[in-house]
Formats: sequence, C-alpha cells, structure tokens
Amino acid sequence: MLQERERTQVEKLTSWYTVAVLLVIGILLAKLGWMQLVENEYYASRADAQRSRLLTITAARGDISTSDGVVLVTDHSSYQVTVDYLAIREDGAYKEDVIKLLSKLLDDAQMTPEKIIEICDANRGYLYKPIVIKKDLDIAAVSRIEAHRDVLPGVNIESVPDRTYMHGTLASHVLGYIGLVSQEELDTQTEAQNAGDENATNYKMGDYVGKVGVEKQYDAYLRGVNGYREVEVNAAGRPVSDVETIDPQNGNSLILTIDYDLQFALEKAMDETIARLQTQARSDKAGAGAGVLLDVNTGKVLAMVSRPDDNITQQNRAIQGRYLPGSTFKPVTAVAALESGVISDTEKIYNPGRYWEKPYIKTTAPIGYYNLYNGMALSDNVYFQELGNRAGIDNIAKYGEMLGLEGSTGIDLAYESSGARASEGLPTPEKREMYQQKAAANWGVYWDKKIAEAEADFAKELALATSEEEKAKIERRRKSTIAIYESEKLINMKWAAEWHAADTFNVSIGQGRQNYTPLQLAVYASALANGGTVYQPYVVEKVVDDEGNIVMENQPVVKQQADISEDTLRKVKEAMCRVTSPGGGAYGLFANFPSDIRIAAKTGTAQPGRTGYIVGTKQYYDGLFICYAPADNPQVAFACVMEYGYSGSGSAGHVAKAVLEEYFALNQPAAEGTTESAVSP
Repeated sequence: MLQERERTQVEKLTSWYTVAVLLVIGILLAKLGWMQLVENEYYASRADAQRSRLLTITAARGDISTSDGVVLVTDHSSYQVTVDYLAIREDGAYKEDVIKLLSKLLDDAQMTPEKIIEICDANRGYLYKPIVIKKDLDIAAVSRIEAHRDVLPGVNIESVPDRTYMHGTLASHVLGYIGLVSQEELDTQTEAQNAGDENATNYKMGDYVGKVGVEKQYDAYLRGVNGYREVEVNAAGRPVSDVETIDPQNGNSLILTIDYDLQFALEKAMDETIARLQTQARSDKAGAGAGVLLDVNTGKVLAMVSRPDDNITQQNRAIQGRYLPGSTFKPVTAVAALESGVISDTEKIYNPGRYWEKPYIKTTAPIGYYNLYNGMALSDNVYFQELGNRAGIDNIAKYGEMLGLEGSTGIDLAYESSGARASEGLPTPEKREMYQQKAAANWGVYWDKKIAEAEADFAKELALATSEEEKAKIERRRKSTIAIYESEKLINMKWAAEWHAADTFNVSIGQGRQNYTPLQLAVYASALANGGTVYQPYVVEKVVDDEGNIVMENQPVVKQQADISEDTLRKVKEAMCRVTSPGGGAYGLFANFPSDIRIAAKTGTAQPGRTGYIVGTKQYYDGLFICYAPADNPQVAFACVMEYGYSGSGSAGHVAKAVLEEYFALNQPAAEGTTESAVSP
C-alpha cells in the first residue's frame, strides 16, 4: 500500500516536471520563432553594429578670396588622432595601458592620461562616434602612433581638412574664425527648429562653425555637407575593410569685395601710424582704431581694418566701435543750415576766439570772419556753432539721418552695432527723449540715495541726543537739509530732462550726445560724394561652387536717397575740398597729389571724456578723418578713427593718404621717360 502511494506521487511529480519542461521548451521555441520571424532585422542590425562603424568624412570648407583672386583662407589636410569609446574600455573601465601609451606617443605635456580620459568622458554620449583627442598632429607623432597600431585598440589616425589663414592676420576682422559649436548655439538651433524656422541651422556636437566675420555670416555656404564611411572593424575596434563610402560635398567659396593691395596698404599704414604716434607725448597711448574704404557708387567695401588685430579677443572696431565724430560731423551741420535757409555759403560770421553763449566753447581757428569755405578749411568751431544754433537740433538730426548716420548700415558681417541705445547714434527726437528720461532718472536715484544717507545720519544724532532742546535743533537741521536736497533733486532732474542750447552747440561741432562707427562715417562720406545716395555696404561679392558657378551674388542696395538739393551738396563738397587746398587743415597731406585728383576731406579731433583720456593735467584726443576722391568724379570714400591719435590730420589723415596713394597708383615708380608717377583708378 505504501509502495503504491509512493509510485503515485512519483508519477505525479514526473507529470509536473514534464509539463514544466515542455512549457519552457515551448517558450524558447516561441521566442526563437519571434526573433527569427518578427525581430530579425533588429537583431541583424545589432549584429552588424558590433562589427561595423560609421565614420564621418569631414567636408572641406570653402575658400575665401579677394576680388583680385588672392586666396586668404583655405582648407589644408591635417592629421588628428581619435579613439573609439567602446574599444578603449573593458569591464566598465578604461584600458589604462592604452591610455598611457597614447599619451606617451603624443609627446605633448598637455595630453596627459587624465586629460585623455577627461575628453573621452565629455564625449561618452556618442558611443559610436570617434572622439577627437588631438588635432594638427605633426608627422613624427603620426609615425609613432602608426608604429604601435597593434597595441592601440580603438585608436586611429584620420586625415581631415584644417582651416588655414594664408596671410596671417590680414583682414582678420572681416574673415573671422571658426570654432567648435557651443551648447548655446545648439540650444538656439533647437528653439528655432521647434518654432518651425526654415533657416534654422543643422549643427551637431563636435561641428566646427563660423564664429564671427564672414566665416559666421556665410557659414551655411562655406561648410559643405559631410560624407560617411561605413567600415568593418575587428575585435579590437580597428577598421579592417570598407563597406560603403558616401563622399562629402565641399563647401562653396566666397569672393570678397576686398582688394588685396588696398587691404595690405591700409593695414600697413595703420600700423606704421600707430607706431609713430606712440613715440609722441600727445599720442603715446595710441594703439587702437579702425578704417574703411568704400566704393561710393556701389557700397562695396574695398578695405577694412581694425586694431588691435586679434579678432578672437578684440572687437571689430570698424563696425562695433562707437566714437564721437569731432569735426568730421561739420558737413552735416552745414547741410542742415543751408537746406534750412538760415545762412548762405558766403555769409560771414565773426569769430572772437570763443562762442558768445555758454559754455563759451573755444575755437582753434584764428580770430576773424568766416564763411562756409574758410570755416570748413580751418574747422572754425564758432562758425559751426552758430550754424547749428540757427538750424536747430531737429534739422541737424534730420539731415544726419538722411546721410546714413542713424541705425546699423546693414553690412553682411555679424554683430554690427545698431546704435539703438539712448546714448548711441544721432540725437534724434526719440533718442533725446530716451536719453533725457534716463539722465533724469539717474539724478533721481542719486539724490534719493543722498537723502536716505542724510536721514540715517540724523537718526543717529537724535538717538544720541540727551535733551529735548538738542533734539529740536537736530530736527530743524534735518528738515532744512532734506528740503535743500529735495530742491536740488528737482532742479537736476528738470535740467537733465530738457535739451539745452549748449547741447546743440556741442553736437554742431561733433561733440556731445552722439557717436558712430567708422563704417557709418564711411557711408556718410560716400553719400556726400555721390549726391546723397546711401548704399548698404557689403564685403562678399559672390559665392561660387567647385566648378566656379555662381551660387549667390550680392548686388548694390540703395537704403535711402537723401532729400538734399544739388546746390547744397555742391557747396558743401567744395568746402570740403578747401580742407586739402592751400591754407586748409589737411593741405600738407595731399600737396603732392596730381591736380586732377582733388581730395574732399574733413579732419576731426574728438574729446571722448572717457576713462584714460585725462591723466592728471594731460588731455588725450581721438583723431578722425573722412574723405572721398576724386572730388570731381568720386570713386572711393574713406573714414578712419585713431584712438588717442590727438588730431585727425596728424593721425588718421596719414592713413587716408597712404590708401589713396595705393588706389590711384601714386606710389608706383615713374614710367621711363616721364617725370610724374603713373596715375590710374
């Protein structure tokens, strides 16, 4: 009986085991069938991923050339070392022997094993993308690494394009530079894409993109499309054979409006002038500034310079620096007065040495009578203050705006100053209101602080008072002091909230509440030259592909036409010619120019009043210069600002002379059998 029960239990257990085994086998068969029939492609792709890698072939960035065919920027092949993140790790840790050997072979004090691991950690989110450890390897480092290929699993040498600036820092602020895409740029891209912006970029982490200059502005044309190389790898993660290759599409090239010889001459003249100024006591702090040469009939930028010339850490002063114009603004004042009918070109105004209304601004011109022509030639402050007084600030701002001195110029370079703030650009009615409100508010804050401090002081005195009589005296003083402060506050705020005649006098001679970029001054000089047409300046002539086909071409764009009579412009232009004629403030600069190449110009000396311009009893000034030529048939206009240059004719004017000599080929050797230098536009 006992044996029967045991047999029954055994049979029962056997049945359960049989069912369990059959169930497991069934599940395994079902899973196998599912994997083979349904998930076949998924597991096949995973298997392929274990034996293949997709490597990026970086597209060469397009060249950048001058209008006369000189290549300024190109891509050259260089070597970089990369690592495969998965191949250099084992059991969740880095292969220390590989990392240490790679560091040793690189022979770079900065490429320590710790630094290599840091780079890998920073890029571990891209498991199947090669991680760039170091770029621009020299051939010795390449040879050392290649000789140890067998013991460096996942380490590879790649040939990639390297951005090369062929002429050092020449035109550096126009060209710009490239750098790794930042997280901020990627975030901005994502926001644009989410907003449905069709012009949103398509950058990826690790991409090199334009940061400033035309490298940034025309990045979409320059960067091309990367190719890909699918390779089969061995167990060590090293490529053993190619599976498929998609060739990259190289970027398009830019042809600039910049002329190489003019650019070189401008930069050389700027550097030589700065070096000379630094040896003189009145301008020994010189070292910065900018200059722009424009085609007056198109807006093309023929040359542009900014100093210092480090475009990575320094701003492009030509489009971002803001400067008081000094006397280079006086042609605007003349236009406003003539167009308003408040003076004729021949009416004489007596200069007694200073203007007769407060703040009694002095003039450096000799005492005597001045009209438009000798007033411009000798830059008489009294004459132009009276013109401004008669014309009024609204007319001055109106005609300055017509000539291109308000708002950004629209040049095809990133980060141009817009002049939108209250303290920037022309003193238009809107800007004056903004400035005055801000100034009044600042005075309010100043006096509120003074009042609060006084109240606190009186509170301390009252706390220490020992008698009611003493407290009463303190309270009377408190009320009197606070009343005076409140009165001063109202007076100062009211004064700051108004425009005064003295403000107009200052603006009339290029001082006061105004400032402009050197590019704006060049556009303004160009508009005076060509009859009032304000062109949008540009630095890229066209974009071409590898075959030389035009992909995009910029055309002259007229921003506005100044509503100024031909008669007024003729008179003002003739007055500017007197500046470079015998007796004029810049005659010495251009005395040797041929008689058929007259220069119309205006010098400028500005008192910025900023920190650094007053040292003890010593006063520094900025030197400015605007001009165009030939005066009788204008082709080019130029503007230059020299910080701490002291005077326009003594600093920026020398730069103008050198550039115009180059443009008109006046610095070329005389042809055989002639006594004069060859002249050609």
